[in-house]
Amino acid sequence: MKKLLATALILSFVAMLGCADRSEPSASETIADTTASEVTTEAETVETTTRDKGPESYTHGEDGYCNILEEFPNIEMKSQEGGTCWLYAADMSMETAYAKKNGSDISVDPLEMLEYTYGDGRKEGFFVKEGYDPMGLGGWQWIVTERLTSGFGNLTIDSSVIVDVSDRGAIKEAVKNRGGVAIGVNDTDNRYKGWHGGYYTLNYTREEFDHDVTIIGYDDHFPKQYFNTPASEDGAWICYNSAFGSAGFFYVSYDAPLEYGISHSVTDEYSEVLAYDAGNEQEICILDENGVTTANVFHKAGTLAAVGTYNDFDEQDITIEVYSADFSQLLYSQDAVLDYHGYHTVELDTPQAVSDYAVAITYSKGAPVEGEDIDYGDSDYKTVSESGQSFIRLDDGWHDMTEKGIKVRLDTAFRTEDMNITAEFGVDFDPNNCCIKALYAK
Repeated sequence: MKKLLATALILSFVAMLGCADRSEPSASETIADTTASEVTTEAETVETTTRDKGPESYTHGEDGYCNILEEFPNIEMKSQEGGTCWLYAADMSMETAYAKKNGSDISVDPLEMLEYTYGDGRKEGFFVKEGYDPMGLGGWQWIVTERLTSGFGNLTIDSSVIVDVSDRGAIKEAVKNRGGVAIGVNDTDNRYKGWHGGYYTLNYTREEFDHDVTIIGYDDHFPKQYFNTPASEDGAWICYNSAFGSAGFFYVSYDAPLEYGISHSVTDEYSEVLAYDAGNEQEICILDENGVTTANVFHKAGTLAAVGTYNDFDEQDITIEVYSADFSQLLYSQDAVLDYHGYHTVELDTPQAVSDYAVAITYSKGAPVEGEDIDYGDSDYKTVSESGQSFIRLDDGWHDMTEKGIKVRLDTAFRTEDMNITAEFGVDFDPNNCCIKALYAK
């Protein structure tokens, strides 16, 4: 099962032949108790312009259809263990994105990701409380981003795009051009599910989410009669469901509300990732209408090839600068645009030989930082910040982030019931480390 937390902020292109889009009719708003037998015996009109869509004879066409696993058939459909659907959904997103980007396959172990997420031997991050089993605890997609952007094995997440699940076109673009999109669905009631014409389907209207799957395709013409809960229109998301493993796909009606959408991408192009932050949990930012500059100081020789950071807005401009460790000498500067909501890796136009140095980023809208510790009931989010690691540039120069009294505001379109956070509501915090990562060339 996927974790359900009242106070957690659960956050939330190589086109295939024939991937044509259609307009977006409105979604259904009612629940009906139609049985599978009633659905499969309804009369169906044959569309001479497309194909026979009879209850037991539907076959998809090329228009309005896309399935990544037909393009890359060697990607394994794995069966989950315990309550780890969220990790298997993230894995499928990663593997499909890698295949689309590189034209080759990788295999990611979701249980290895679990160890990197909740494992011991760390000072900060997410920790399971005594009495809870990590295999059954669950999690959310953003925790995957926060933990695995610092690397796992020979891989690291190089981008996580937060996709607006109310925007059908945005989901399709992500699937066609980027890879699978991990989503949350309502899998609570067998009345919503059933076999129709050899397809296993799901449709619901209640926003009660307890399971993660991965959208790996879509079919705009999938018959609306194929759902136990009647759909208002044809069309379905083709999803990988780790609860089925290798058994097949899961067709989720376009009518069904989705909890969130995140598209993860991984890379094996970097040798090491240096970072101090435990993640940008709850999207805490330092805001200033004139821009905010933060920096991390690192001490390791090598070639700096890229810089990683979060963007808590739809888009914002940034300037990346590399300084000497004492900020006395500017060594490199590069402008960039963070053009989506989520985690970014920005490659340097000219990789830099470094040893003791600082990576500074000027954000036009807001600089992501760690917040304070969070108690999630069955797990804790803990942060540790030490002097000499993270800095902020103010009018009078650079200040260590361990200094107290720097004002930080929570800025997000999401909310938690306990804190009632909105984009217009400001809260002061003692910030911890800046969310800036240094990625080294191999």
